[in-house]
Amino acid sequence: MSGSPADGFEIERKWLLHRLPPGLEDPAGPLVAGGERWEIRQGYLAAPSESDFVALTGRVVPESEVPTVGRIREIRQTRDGRGAVRHVHTLKGGSGLVRREVERPITEAAFEAAWAGTVSRRIEKVRWRIPEAGLLWEIDRFRTVPVVLAEVEAPDRDAALAIRLPTWLATCIDREVTDDPEFTNAELAFRSGRIGGSSGGNGADLR
Repeated sequence: MSGSPADGFEIERKWLLHRLPPGLEDPAGPLVAGGERWEIRQGYLAAPSESDFVALTGRVVPESEVPTVGRIREIRQTRDGRGAVRHVHTLKGGSGLVRREVERPITEAAFEAAWAGTVSRRIEKVRWRIPEAGLLWEIDRFRTVPVVLAEVEAPDRDAALAIRLPTWLATCIDREVTDDPEFTNAELAFRSGRIGGSSGGNGADLR
């Protein structure tokens, strides 16, 4: 997700859905009247090193802030309902409820150059962003694998654990998957590659 509430961290809960909430695909419906619909494609490059975190943040990252497990290097393109396009390079580390996250905007040219290095590690999805009760709920329907997820960020761990599902979403929940590594976006991208994505491709540096 873009825009972590805590500096340098992503504090997020996630649920697997068995269906989309009713009316979500109706742009005039009350559920999405105050929300947004995004088209997203993202891919995963070779795992980042400690020097990648230094290069991205522009400073020497304290050892305690550099993840030692679950390091992910992601590039993402988003297109909102007005047609505005944004490209982002993100480094993530850790797993579960609280993860380290550092991101920066990149140019379209940099994104397209690096995209070649994500073959067999890509996802495409539609995202609905729905604000409610001070939270921003994000519903992702993946096009590359048959999965629908709901995500929500919080400013800290306690606030995240206190989150209650809105009524329009509760009936669609299969189970919570916050701590299930099978439902990270990176794992879904790798799964997509295994079940029908193309193979090959070389890594590319982001400039």
